[in-house]
Amino acid sequence: MLENVHRFVHEDVEGAVIRILDDETLSANEFLAEEHQLEEGAEYSFAYTCCYLRYRGKHILIDAGFDPDTTPGALESLDVPPEAIDLVLITHTDRDHVAGLLMPDGSFTYPNAQHVVGRDLWEYLREPETLDSLIEEVRPFFRKFVRTFDDHMELWDESTEIVDGIRLIPSPGHRVGHALYELETDSTPILHTGDAFFHPLFAEHPDWPNVTDSIPDQAVESRKALVARAVETGALILSSHSPFPGIGRIEQDGDGYRWMEGL
Repeated sequence: MLENVHRFVHEDVEGAVIRILDDETLSANEFLAEEHQLEEGAEYSFAYTCCYLRYRGKHILIDAGFDPDTTPGALESLDVPPEAIDLVLITHTDRDHVAGLLMPDGSFTYPNAQHVVGRDLWEYLREPETLDSLIEEVRPFFRKFVRTFDDHMELWDESTEIVDGIRLIPSPGHRVGHALYELETDSTPILHTGDAFFHPLFAEHPDWPNVTDSIPDQAVESRKALVARAVETGALILSSHSPFPGIGRIEQDGDGYRWMEGL
């Protein structure tokens, strides 16, 4: 049976990576342009996760998963009821990152939480043209999602400190308005990279485009800035889709970079 909650500690921050869907066996080549295709070892476990952090007295959730049952159930195993969540940080609004924010009756899964998202992302999502362009399967959910949260989202449009020690960093390209979140500690920060890279290859080769990004060229520029920041700060990285639990660091390796898995 797959482990669904991976607990970790970094400095005085307690955290847990939560698996919100079963892993998929994918090939890295599905994301790589023709000139970067791999001959061997391309298959890997593509994880689906969100993250809980106990940070400076606050219960924080970064993204919320695919449904309103899995993540709250994992939080209950950590003795954190949904009502205790103080802050929900949203990297982007793909369904596997936000569908867990609404209960079946349309109420908030985390009723006492402050919800944060990038301004560009939210303004793009709420455009009628954007909603109309979504596939029929997800369109009703996102119409309800925008309607329910439109007066409850806190919007940020530049790299800035949201609350004490937590910074939103715009990192567009994977999706319009995609964002990272950096949490300072006494030593190295924690950096949640959302969907900035689906595989450690993109951390080691940030200039390689991911063909599934909405704006691949923009995503490359964002990813290069992300990797440079992570190397400079020595950040502990949390990644949504790298092989579970998706925790590691990026180090300089000559003229390139190396992904180091683990704490």
